[in-house]
Amino acid sequence: MTRRVVAFFACSFLSVSASYPALAREADGMIEEIDPEDASMRLADGSTYLLPADFDYGVVRPGMQAVVVYELVGQPA
Repeated sequence: MTRRVVAFFACSFLSVSASYPALAREADGMIEEIDPEDASMRLADGSTYLLPADFDYGVVRPGMQAVVVYELVGQPA
């Protein structure tokens, strides 16, 4: 039974990781600021991320933990 559970989680992980874009990266941290005018979000470590045009600002707020999956644009991987 334990092997089945481990195999299930391994398959789940591989399925999810295969669905990310090839050059996607991931970061996590506490949201420090959200700026709808600039369509950006800054985490507590100072990193800032641009948000998509259809982002729902009502579901996030400063102080929440967030995981950001992003892609570098215009920079080599």
